[in-house]
Amino acid sequence: MNKQQKKLVSILVGCALTLGATEAIAKEPEYNLDDYVVTANRIPVQKADTAASVTVITRDEIEKGGYTRVLEILEKINIATFSSATNDYSISSIFINGDDRVLMLVDGRKVNNEYAVGGGKLRFNLNLLPSVKNIERIEIVRGPASSLYGSDAAGGVINIITRKAGTQETSVQMRSGSWGMQNYTLTTENRENGFGYLITAERKRQDYFEYKDAKTGSVKRMPNSAVDQDSVSMRLDKDLSGGRSLTLYWNYMNSNNGYFLTPQGYKWHNPTAYEINRNNDLDLTYRWKNKSGTDGLFKVYHGDDRLECYHYMEGTALEVDKYVVTSRTTGVECQNNWKIADNYDIVGGVSWRKVNVDIPSGGVYNKEIANKAIFLENHWQLPSDWSLTAGMRHDQYNVFGGQNTARFAVNRKINKDTNIFASWGQMFKAPVIEELYSLGVPRGNPDLRPETGETVMLGLNTNLNDKTKLQASVFSSRIDDAIVRYTDGLLIKFKNVNKQKRQGLNIDLLHQLSPPWNISAGYTYVQVQEKGMGNRDYYDDPKNNQPNGYRLNVEYSRDKWNAGLTLRGATGRSLAAFTSTSYWVVDLAANYKISSDLKAYFKAYNLNNRAYELKAETGYAGQFPIAARHFALGLERRM
Repeated sequence: MNKQQKKLVSILVGCALTLGATEAIAKEPEYNLDDYVVTANRIPVQKADTAASVTVITRDEIEKGGYTRVLEILEKINIATFSSATNDYSISSIFINGDDRVLMLVDGRKVNNEYAVGGGKLRFNLNLLPSVKNIERIEIVRGPASSLYGSDAAGGVINIITRKAGTQETSVQMRSGSWGMQNYTLTTENRENGFGYLITAERKRQDYFEYKDAKTGSVKRMPNSAVDQDSVSMRLDKDLSGGRSLTLYWNYMNSNNGYFLTPQGYKWHNPTAYEINRNNDLDLTYRWKNKSGTDGLFKVYHGDDRLECYHYMEGTALEVDKYVVTSRTTGVECQNNWKIADNYDIVGGVSWRKVNVDIPSGGVYNKEIANKAIFLENHWQLPSDWSLTAGMRHDQYNVFGGQNTARFAVNRKINKDTNIFASWGQMFKAPVIEELYSLGVPRGNPDLRPETGETVMLGLNTNLNDKTKLQASVFSSRIDDAIVRYTDGLLIKFKNVNKQKRQGLNIDLLHQLSPPWNISAGYTYVQVQEKGMGNRDYYDDPKNNQPNGYRLNVEYSRDKWNAGLTLRGATGRSLAAFTSTSYWVVDLAANYKISSDLKAYFKAYNLNNRAYELKAETGYAGQFPIAARHFALGLERRM
């Protein structure tokens, strides 16, 4: 531990000793999560007391919007995403503050993989996210959160919170659409005498998808883009005495999808390549009410993943007939919250996570990344509605030693509807198994170091009046030792060479025009600059897919109707990586409640049939086209 890190630890411990006393017994407050957010502090905190830029999507919004995928929900709130078609292929990506180093959580647990998926830094197959039918809310935190969650939380954090079962109900959803799409969802739930179950089974089928060629303007079929996916999930909840509870969550997925979908004529064109994914995930959580009124928790989990990619690197001298990755993840987490004084509380916890990976064609056999971590965050309520947050986390890896990250934030609650904040936080992103150890394609580098960096953010959250809400933030970040992929002959290799800088702003405005009509608008600006690979000065990253991002939503909700029209677009993009400097896309959604037990819905995607891309590789503009105009029509029946 260096002098700066020792100083940070001393500050945190000293503050705990000098400002704290023995834990005070407080009356347990009741938390209505409509007024609180959890992810930014790992415990429920009122929105006006949260020193972070947080967006919350509720279950009600998900149902009214008729969403079938998490990516659709994120696009609505101006989060830059990438997914080739109507399903989440393994090369899907999510960008927050211009960075795809995004931590994905399900009920607060990290689900990012320790092996590469699709070449981006998200390291997660979005097929494995819970069905939208199981989601209670989604919280998106912009900015680093490594001091609470460890690796991957550089651009931000997305926490998908699953819901408990409600009253007895069984529903069937059927959805048909373009290109032979047939989706079916069965959900059954009940809660009685302190025990609840929620079970969801889904089947997704699609023959292919089409894209619009930016060069010719013609609509073409993407080779080998069929989807065949089945999944089952189950959540069991048991209420125990004294505010305690036990939750078991299980998710299984089996899919057979096209792999690395690129048009003919591009270097990674794979006309017959496909991937088979099998995932089995189990999570057991015990919760108790502490004296602060929040939940302490103890969690154990285990996951098995198997990826089989056929005709990997198709058409090259390095083609592998069957590229197999198996991964086994086991972990334990414990967290609690202590009320030290009326104006001072602490949240802290420990975790252990071990991942073993086999990649036979890459010479990787039972390679292990294990991590032990401890974190502590202090929160003080100061006079005049000021608050101060200071936290630190230590991660100890078996591969490259220890990493310390810290965060400081100050918040001023102007009134119950308005707060301003400033924060500074550190981040790190650990290398994954393939980057370290693979002897095939790509070729690993065991000397890689974690990427490190820091971000400064200023923000405002306010209700301008009873009908208008405004959220705004600006940020500046830097990353050192960025890991890059580069080509050495026929080989793809990795090394720490790059430095990166990002700066930008986010603005979101929501206004109620009248009781049935709402309008929301958003604007994001992101500048991404890099230095490395022989460049002495910083240069703008041409792969920045949303230098200027725009969003406009118009929504109508009355009686039996819910409808929405979304306009989204971007400008300022580089022609070195994209086929156009800008794009504008219109999406439409509507649902109608035919009776108390029957609902119909309709969705139109890319209604104006725009040719565009959201993922790029310099020199290969148009390599990852987005799906052309397509439609879906569905029915949901409560049994």
